[in-house]
Amino acid sequence: MQTWRLIRDGFNDGFYNMAVDEAIASAVENGISPPTLRFYGWKSSTLTIGYSQKIDKKIDIEYCRKDGIDIVLRPTGGRAVLHDKEVTYSIISPRDNPLFPDNISGTYKAISEALAKGLSFLGIDANLNSAFRIPHSAFQNPFCFAATSQYEIVVNGKKLIGSAQRRFKKSFLQHGSIPLENYYERLALCLGLKEKDKKERFVKFLKKRAATLNELNGRVFSYNEVVDALVRGFEDIFKIQFKISPLIEYELKLSNKIHKKVLTIMNRKIYGSKESKDK
Repeated sequence: MQTWRLIRDGFNDGFYNMAVDEAIASAVENGISPPTLRFYGWKSSTLTIGYSQKIDKKIDIEYCRKDGIDIVLRPTGGRAVLHDKEVTYSIISPRDNPLFPDNISGTYKAISEALAKGLSFLGIDANLNSAFRIPHSAFQNPFCFAATSQYEIVVNGKKLIGSAQRRFKKSFLQHGSIPLENYYERLALCLGLKEKDKKERFVKFLKKRAATLNELNGRVFSYNEVVDALVRGFEDIFKIQFKISPLIEYELKLSNKIHKKVLTIMNRKIYGSKESKDK
């Protein structure tokens, strides 16, 4: 039976959250940290974007600045995600771990099975999307939950969990967002949909395509309740045991370095300055 590290972080800023995921991936890549399952939340609204996504055309930077929404670069690819009240997971493992096929789709499927099992402990009947599908839309927006990929988690045909994966030479990182509530109107404004008609159509479109945890069975779930259930799901599917352990010194130092580097990059892209924005 494999023993994994479990990290139950609290609520932090987006730059910290992404930096820690990347630092853990580096530690696992170099063989100095074990496979790790991490959960965390967001202390303020944050729009994360894929590391190769352009932000100048699709994202309303001025609105995000005025509304106090940080824009943060993820170490993974994919579309934009607005984080607020949610549970976020990340899983980092060596690529040669026998629990996972050494390919993207097989790894997605294995992780999604564990997530679905965890959701079942909350009374949520979740399924894996059977085929790759990007719905036709007049919006053509860069939002993650507007498209459902193969093996992503759906409930009643609606996407519940949006995930992104990045594979390195010897390891992989996958993280994903499990929203407790929806913020579609704020997201529409983040994406520059200011006109009332466009915003309303966008919100209506997302309500048909995406779901949030608290709307599924008429009750409100707490952060810790969701994390507890998901941990059980991973234990059940992978037959592993967890040991709660903190970040090691290597990860702490590297995450701090990455935090500063990404903050500088994003401020240069967004604010035209190397200095941190005033909050």
